[in-house]
Amino acid sequence: MATGKVRRTLGALAAQRRTAALALSFAGASVLAAGCGAGVKEQDRYEPQGSFPVKVESATFPGKQKLAKDSSMEIVVVNGGQDRIPNINVTVKCPGKGLGGSFMTVTGESDVADPERPQFVVNKIPTATERVNPPLDPAPLERSSALVDTYPLGPLAPGRRATFRWDVTAVKAGPYKLCWRVNAGLYGKAKAVASADSEVPISGEFEGEVSNKAPKARVAGDGKTVIREEQ
Repeated sequence: MATGKVRRTLGALAAQRRTAALALSFAGASVLAAGCGAGVKEQDRYEPQGSFPVKVESATFPGKQKLAKDSSMEIVVVNGGQDRIPNINVTVKCPGKGLGGSFMTVTGESDVADPERPQFVVNKIPTATERVNPPLDPAPLERSSALVDTYPLGPLAPGRRATFRWDVTAVKAGPYKLCWRVNAGLYGKAKAVASADSEVPISGEFEGEVSNKAPKARVAGDGKTVIREEQ
């Protein structure tokens, strides 16, 4: 009987400890959520509100691409106004919900745990300072923002240029469409516009086709060298 009472007592204590731990867990999550929300509001409060003229000098990305072949997407912009842009950045995604126009796509298969699939694997993203790859150790891509599809380079002085470049590899054959939009801030208060007297946003699209055809190959005159020809 004494043993039974001890077991019941230990069981009750264990249950109390589990209940207390669960309560502490919920309390910690609530504090964390409150802290995150406060941080976002604080950052938004300090972003200047207004329109900042930006000129797009160039926007390039190959229309015809091949599966598993590397390419570069580059957008060059200039601060065309008299004020410093708070945080020049580019969003690669079509407006609205979902992944439309981004480097990712959604598979139509219903029996997969994660429906998101890349149509371009991003090997290098725009960074304020040049990325140095460590030897024999492919470190993860650095990010200056928690926003997945937005790539900031920081403040941009009047008349200065910013170059956004992504090195990517096509991994999904078929037609593609990438939407891009230039922003003057991360929270929507600072807007990039075409001119001082215009509220037209600065955006564009890249459309093309990724081919899955293997390159043609022939043997050179020496009978040994294989020459691959682009199609």
